[in-house]
This record gives sequence, C-alpha cells and structure tokens, in this order.
Amino acid sequence: MIWLLIFTILAVLVITNRIAGKTYVARVLYAFDVFCCALMTQENGVSISAECGLYWRRGNPPVFWSLLHRMLKMLQKDHCELAIASDLERAQAAVKALS
Repeated sequence: MIWLLIFTILAVLVITNRIAGKTYVARVLYAFDVFCCALMTQENGVSISAECGLYWRRGNPPVFWSLLHRMLKMLQKDHCELAIASDLERAQAAVKALS
C-alpha cells in the first residue's frame, strides 16, 4: 500500500514538473526534491531520481532504491539517467555562474 502511495506521489511530481517547465514552480519542486534526497541519503545537490540512478549504476542497490528505479522506469524510460544528466547540467551551469 505504501508503495502505491509513493508511486502516485512520484507520478504527480513528474507530471507537474513537466507541465511547469522552466518556471518558478519547477525550480521549487526541484529544490524540494533535492532537499528530500538530502534528508534520505545525506547527499546534497542531487535529486532523488539522480541518486536512484547512481545507486543503480554502482550495482546491487538497496531494496528501496531498486523498487524506486523500477517505478520511475515505468513512468519514463531512462528517467534516472536523464535525471543524472540534468543534475550534472545544473551543476556545470552553477560552476560557470560562480566562476
């Protein structure tokens, strides 16, 4: 039951983020995503989807991350890899802006 709730929340966030595009709402949703990821993993600066993809890349991910990867993959093929690329692009833009 809890997995259905998590899946529904993720689906709503993904759809909302796509609709919002590059608006203020999308940036706030992304910041919330990164905040939640920091709470869950103590890693900062990456989204939950990117962190999920990184666990998957390392191999043998914990059960939660494996199930999350499957759910995200149902929503969008290569979702986690696209999230990693997007987070990397944001980080590179931030470095450029701060240099």
